[in-house]
Amino acid sequence: MVVLTARDEKRGLEALEKLKEFGVSNRVVFHQLDVTNSAGIASLADFVKTQFGKLDILVNNAGINGSIVNPESFRSAVIGKKPDEINWSEISMTPNYELAEECLKTNYYGPKSVTEALLPLLQLSDSPRIINVSSGAAKLMNFPNGWAKEVLSDAESLTEERIDAVLSEFLEDYKQGLLETKRWPLIFPAYKVSKAALNAYTRTLAKKYPKFCINCGSPGSVKTDMTFNFGNLTIDEGAESIVRICQYIFIGFFYFFCVTYAVVTGANRGIGFGTVKQLASNGITVVLTARDEKRGLEALEKLKESGFFDRVVFHQLDVTDSVSVARLADFVKTQFGKLDILVNNAAAVGSIVTPENFESALSAKGKNMDLWTRAPADSAPNETAAAVGLEGYRNLGAVELFQIWVIFQMDGLKRYLVMPRDLQKRIDSVLIRFLEDFKKGDTEVWFPIFPPYTVSKAALNRYIRILAKKYPNFFINCVSPGFVKTDITFNVGNLTINEGAENLVRLALLPNGGPTGLYLSQKEVASF
Repeated sequence: MVVLTARDEKRGLEALEKLKEFGVSNRVVFHQLDVTNSAGIASLADFVKTQFGKLDILVNNAGINGSIVNPESFRSAVIGKKPDEINWSEISMTPNYELAEECLKTNYYGPKSVTEALLPLLQLSDSPRIINVSSGAAKLMNFPNGWAKEVLSDAESLTEERIDAVLSEFLEDYKQGLLETKRWPLIFPAYKVSKAALNAYTRTLAKKYPKFCINCGSPGSVKTDMTFNFGNLTIDEGAESIVRICQYIFIGFFYFFCVTYAVVTGANRGIGFGTVKQLASNGITVVLTARDEKRGLEALEKLKESGFFDRVVFHQLDVTDSVSVARLADFVKTQFGKLDILVNNAAAVGSIVTPENFESALSAKGKNMDLWTRAPADSAPNETAAAVGLEGYRNLGAVELFQIWVIFQMDGLKRYLVMPRDLQKRIDSVLIRFLEDFKKGDTEVWFPIFPPYTVSKAALNRYIRILAKKYPNFFINCVSPGFVKTDITFNVGNLTINEGAENLVRLALLPNGGPTGLYLSQKEVASF
């Protein structure tokens, strides 16, 4: 049962009539509400108490933009563009202090007053949830005012009084015409500041009521009256994001559904670097990781030349170090609050091979890796290298820290480990047996081409099947990009780095409802 509220009673009742078309009008009731009016808020609280006796979910959605905007300039600036492509300075706005003040009352103090009035009823729920509808425009990473940014981002010392101090300072500077001088946002200033304050209030509220699920989120760039019906998303698509937050169990997060976040491991060169570049070109914010910090930062510098630098950040990661993995997980959680795509690309060959002998063997066998039956000449066994190669598999258990959509990057050599059951302990036992045989020099029963590499990748293939079964709502697959010209192949192969990366990115960008638990050889589904 939902209580639909609106400031204008006539429009609210008209909205209720429209819901009859969807057959849900018997589950919806209307009650007039002006979030800036304390008497109206008290009336709503009394209505909910009398009619239902409790409240389970509160969605604070009411909001205004707080500026006088020229519709034509807005349309001209945004039409046909993604949010990060818009030059907001092209939008013509007229400053208006009264509107700015009203915006803060509606977007911040209104939701706060409604929440406080309904808290006693929410406390009677078995699973109380509060969702404050915010905006990506209010994210503090884009906030120019250093003082306000510092106050609102300091989760430890954040209080409602400190939030009020920021808003009072903003209104005073607005009144005095000092927005630019004091480095406040100049485009939709009141809207951005009010939503940033709402985000901060959400954090204080979540800390105050730890048994509640209290979050804020941006529905994305939605076609509404506020955007003059321009945007990337329909109203239904934007609403889906908010409803999704209603179902979450995590507390105190900001969810920004307009941005997709990805992590790519082993991304300072080769297929990993190509994958980062292609994901960024699709508007995705990517965390480029590398074991060597210097090389990772150099890779980040290279991306400047491609124009994707603002969509890529670097974080050091050694996939064989559990502390390093945990540090990355904490970074993603702190910076983004979620993760959409994980590409596990980092790998080591696990053997000592000379370029000359590799190329010689390749010329003799041809560039079809699956047809090889013996290792290139002088590919010397190396116990330490073998252990490192297998350790990369073992630490993939840390992928469960992320709990997201997972894409595993594999190699074509993968069909040589037959498991009776997809049990992780059986995979581990095979790897232990392999290392023991490898140490003794008894490798005849194992595949002869780069044995540590082959066995670790085959184990990883099996692991993703376990993971896909364990998390049926995720899209978890492994893919061979093909025989790509990289450092591992001494830059010999059939495909360029970009062509190999395309095979990974294609899978990463599949829409919801895509395949899971599969092995793909480039574009085609193949058997394990």
